[in-house]
Amino acid sequence: MSSFTVTNNITLRNLYKTTDSSYSKQSTRRETSYGKLVIADTQALRKGISSLASEDYGDDSEDSKESKAEFYKKMKAFGDTYNYTLESSKKYASKDSKSAIKKMKQLASDYSDELEDLGVTFDDDGYMSMSESAFDNIDESEFEDMFGKDSDFMSQLDSIAKKLNRHIDVQA
Repeated sequence: MSSFTVTNNITLRNLYKTTDSSYSKQSTRRETSYGKLVIADTQALRKGISSLASEDYGDDSEDSKESKAEFYKKMKAFGDTYNYTLESSKKYASKDSKSAIKKMKQLASDYSDELEDLGVTFDDDGYMSMSESAFDNIDESEFEDMFGKDSDFMSQLDSIAKKLNRHIDVQA
């Protein structure tokens, strides 16, 4: 069983539409090969990265309770795809997936202080979690450096996901 929880909402399902939105559900994932899951997860992760890159982060004066809730849903869906990618990569257990896991964990470690300031943390297994209360107390513009279009963190994560996606053999 996963050591993280997923909030299955429309935002998460939309990230999986490219392959199959049912891959966002645990019940479907149990019946799907790990190779197919890695493909779906990396595509959804890249779509989540793209979605956050195109986000209008605005400033504190524009942040309403509703916009913060919508932003949290986007961030939570991104975090869920991150965790799903990590989980399916661990189970797929190829040389490339092991390398991707190592790089994802190192990337999280490299940016842990900045991410923690935003309410984003990682457990010992590398899974991402987010504090909803932190999102209530921090304006969206503070997330732009870490998650916006010019983010080194997101650029490196996208590169890891892209490379992993290219090296998965779904026939294996």
